[in-house]
Amino acid sequence: MSTGTIKFTESHNWINLKRKFVTLGVTEFLLNEMGNLISISLPKVGDEIVSGIAYGEIESMNELRDLVVPIDGEVIKTNMDLYTSLRKLQNDPYEEGWFAKVRILEPEKLDRLMDETEYIAYTKSLKKKRKK
Repeated sequence: MSTGTIKFTESHNWINLKRKFVTLGVTEFLLNEMGNLISISLPKVGDEIVSGIAYGEIESMNELRDLVVPIDGEVIKTNMDLYTSLRKLQNDPYEEGWFAKVRILEPEKLDRLMDETEYIAYTKSLKKKRKK
C-alpha cells in the first residue's frame, strides 16, 4: 500500500489529504475482519460530516459498522459506484473503494492521526491481543 499523505484512525478509516479536501475510506484490515459486504450507505453531496458522528454505514454478513471519522467538513463528492459494485471496495479500498471527498474545516486535526507505520504497528498489536 502506497500511502503518501494518508492518515489512519483506530476505527480503521483512512483519510487522504489533498489540498483543502480529504478523501475518506476504510482499510483493508477492516474489510478482512468484516468478511463479505452486503450493503453500504454513504453521505450525499452537501451533507456535513461531524467529528465522532456516523456519516454512513457498511454492512457485511457478520456485522453492521458505522462510518465515523475525527474531522468536520462538507461532502463535495460521493463514490456512487460502490452502490452497484461493492467488489470495487473489497478489491481496492485505497483507490477505487473510496467513500467520499470532503472539504475539511480544520486540517490540523489530521496531525493527531496515525501514519502508515503507526497503523501497521497498531493492527499487529490487535492481532496479538486476539491470539491470547
